[in-house]
Parts: sequence; C-alpha cells; structure tokens
Amino acid sequence: MTTEEELKAIDYEIKRLKVQYDLYFSGTQARAPHDLREALGRKLNRFQGVSLTNMAERFLYNAVVNKFNTLQELWIKMTRIKEEGARAHPLAVRAAQRKAMMDKAADRGAAKPGPSRPAGSPAAAPAAGAASSGAQAAATAQAAAAKADAAHSAAWRLRPAGGDDPGLRSLYESFIAARKGAGETRPLGFDAFAREVARHMATLKAKSDCEAVEFKIYSRDNKVTLKARPAGKG
Repeated sequence: MTTEEELKAIDYEIKRLKVQYDLYFSGTQARAPHDLREALGRKLNRFQGVSLTNMAERFLYNAVVNKFNTLQELWIKMTRIKEEGARAHPLAVRAAQRKAMMDKAADRGAAKPGPSRPAGSPAAAPAAGAASSGAQAAATAQAAAAKADAAHSAAWRLRPAGGDDPGLRSLYESFIAARKGAGETRPLGFDAFAREVARHMATLKAKSDCEAVEFKIYSRDNKVTLKARPAGKG
C-alpha cells in the first residue's frame, strides 16, 4: 500500500470514528470510542519524521492531521461536558441552589438583632455592605432560577399560517437563553431557528391539520431541545 493510500484509509477511518462519537454524544451508544481514537493517533504518529517528497502526499498528510486534531479537541471537550452533566444534573443543581437560598433567607429572618453601634463605628459600614451584597446576590440567584423555571414550563402557541412573529421571537430568545444556561456556546441565528420551527409546524400541519402548534423548551444533560405538538383549533 502506498503512502497516499494509507493516508486515504486513515481519513476514511476518521469519518467512521466521527460517526461513533456522534452516536455516543446523542446517547445511542453507551461507551465512547476512545480506544479507536488512540489507535488512529498511533497510525498518524508513524508518519512523523518521514520525509514526504511528493507534494500531493504532503498536502494530504497535513489535511488528515489537521482534521484529526480538530475533531480530537472537540471530542475531548464534549466528553468532559457529557461526563460533568452526568455527575450533576442541571435540575438537581437548580433545586439544591434554591433550597440553599431558602435556608439562608430563613436563617436571616430568625436571627435576632444585635446591639446597636454608633454610626461612625468601623464595623458598621462593612457589615452593612456585606449584608446588602449577600441579599442582592441571593435575590439575583433567585430571579435567575425563577426565570429558568418559567422558561421550562412555558409554552408558545404558533400558527402555521403565519402572523406569530412576536411569539416566534419570544420563543427564539427563550431558547437561546436556555442554551446559554446549559453552557451551549454555538451560535444560532434567528433565520435558521425560524426555518426549523416552520419545518416542525409544516410536518404537524400535514399530519393533524391543526390550526396551531404548541412549542416547549426542554433541558436534559446540558442539552436543550425544542418539542412541538398539535395545539388543536383556535
């Protein structure tokens, strides 16, 4: 087998490995194909230090190495995110944070006022500042949790016939906020989102002849999805 044929074979194996990782990240495959990735890495390492005099072979080698390195960095990052999400489910983390805030608020309410201090006392200003900062942080966290809960339980009713642009914009903004809350940083433009929503509505319209479609946002294992169902008449 020539060097060019070997590199083309490795490139094909990289494509197959990408399919295996996609299945793993989607939950279809239980075990990550790390051993296959390491085997491919060893195959590519055999070419290090080898003088490739043919320009086409050098170009192919650089392309294959760059593809593998780029995908390998992505796989490592996605595996870490998946494993961290499995150890701490977002809903469990949110519930724990809410309970901690409620306990803290109860403790503050049950605490008895201490002895009064002169206005110029050195400890007066720091104590007041700390209490204010703590209360503000608790209020901010509570508002964020309430907003996340509202987005999770909210539903958007859109009509396939159109005319729901404000509702579609609200759904888009809530979906983007949920993705950011789950740590998703990949950009998603409004036009692409609107096309996906229109596709869902057209499919449900063809199946059930509904006049409206109800959309909900779901988050699980740091992955945010959009689900749609016929909303009936009106």
